[in-house]
Amino acid sequence: MRIVWMVLAAAGVLAVAILALNGFLAYWDKDFIDGNFFPDSWTGPDSWAEWRDIAIVFSTFFWAIAGILTIVLVIVLIVVALLTRRILKENAAPALDSLRQSVDNIRGTTEFAGETVVSPIIRVYSVFKGVRSGLGAVTGVGDRVRGRKKKGKK
Repeated sequence: MRIVWMVLAAAGVLAVAILALNGFLAYWDKDFIDGNFFPDSWTGPDSWAEWRDIAIVFSTFFWAIAGILTIVLVIVLIVVALLTRRILKENAAPALDSLRQSVDNIRGTTEFAGETVVSPIIRVYSVFKGVRSGLGAVTGVGDRVRGRKKKGKK
């Protein structure tokens, strides 16, 4: 298949080269291949007006292809946008709901942990602190347990 494309490309390049050479020679009213050499066959353009007409035909052809490709591209973009919207509607909404449920579960878990684990620890520590403060007020031992001395006493 590669050789076929190479042969076609070479034929295209050769045809363009012959037309370009004929156009260059047409400036001096000469032909690369004389029209009488192949009777009833097409030869390259003889005047600048014919070259202009060929250029207009080719540019019209390429503009038509560009217009068709633009229309196809717009249609493809619209289809992709609609498919993306449908996919997001079908898949993203349930995923967001699941995420919202997970966040609610985590919030509930932290509240439960705060009420059942942290609150008793805080109560025990506050009772211990209260007992220690009470003992310190009565005996003066509370400050010495931590290794601090009251100011003014040596």
